[in-house]
Amino acid sequence: MNEKIELSIIIPCYDVPVSTLRQCVESMTFLDGVLPYEVWVIDDGSQKNQVVPFIESLGNTHFHAVRQQNMGPGGARNTGIGLSRGEYITFVDADDYILYGPYIEMLNLLMQKRPDILCQGCLYSYEGNATRFMMEYDISPSCCSYFIRRQTLGELRFTPYIFHEDEEFCTKLHLLRAHLITLTYSAYFYRYRADSITHNTDDEVIRKRFRDYLTVIHNLQSMHIMEPHQRALVRRLDIIAMCYIITLMRDMSDFRDIEASLQGLRQAGLYPLPFRWHGLRYFMVMIVSRIPWLTHILSPLTKLALKLRYGTTKKRAFTAHADLVNADEPEVLSQ
Repeated sequence: MNEKIELSIIIPCYDVPVSTLRQCVESMTFLDGVLPYEVWVIDDGSQKNQVVPFIESLGNTHFHAVRQQNMGPGGARNTGIGLSRGEYITFVDADDYILYGPYIEMLNLLMQKRPDILCQGCLYSYEGNATRFMMEYDISPSCCSYFIRRQTLGELRFTPYIFHEDEEFCTKLHLLRAHLITLTYSAYFYRYRADSITHNTDDEVIRKRFRDYLTVIHNLQSMHIMEPHQRALVRRLDIIAMCYIITLMRDMSDFRDIEASLQGLRQAGLYPLPFRWHGLRYFMVMIVSRIPWLTHILSPLTKLALKLRYGTTKKRAFTAHADLVNADEPEVLSQ
């Protein structure tokens, strides 16, 4: 009789150095003996066929790997969902890793409370309806923040072949009839890589990112849902549009590309930003969006400010802090 799997960890992998992937998967081996788990590493058509042989060389029966044609991180995660058997599913990117102490603490809470969704690294602690949370607060746009009950996930999957697939997935996740718990601490360490998709400075890659951003917005706008879900979705679309404008000022260099991208947002009815209150940051960007050409003028100033502050135009954002590495380690779950 097969052992019941409590947790499935899915890792999409594309052209990540084996040394980096090793740190990622080895950060999970402490789960041996903690609870029944499995790890699925999905090689999304990397140029070198190293991932499957590497995972097999570990000799750990909890770890599995498959190789597929390139479908993007969303398509790779969909494959992992289909192969996995755990009651709960979570995602880790191959160039990141998890932190032992906080992760054990989260697993204890997950096994005790058994929510539909648990989200780490949020600004507020919350327990209740996931849709109501999105009506009142900004949600995490990264699927790696979540532990999701398989039954709750149902048929929800990622859109393959696009960037920003997390934005669409996480928004739809909160529109499910789900019991949500959010935590203000995180056990996830995000590694900054200059050659990653979100930090790639190639003009064509940047253009595709913004085209895909619009695809996500259109996919969400095409949903036919009733209140109160509609109010939650409207708020989320406003926040996504705000992030679109901020990222546009940070990443896009050519004024013609900026105008073309803003035109796509106009066609979606989200530029200028709707006059609503979603916090001070939204209000400031909303004002900027209502003054012609101010977005274009602020774009080089935004890049200069980031360069002076961080030494790069890409802000280094980590979802876990160094003090968590030495966090006190709570009692381990019994098997």
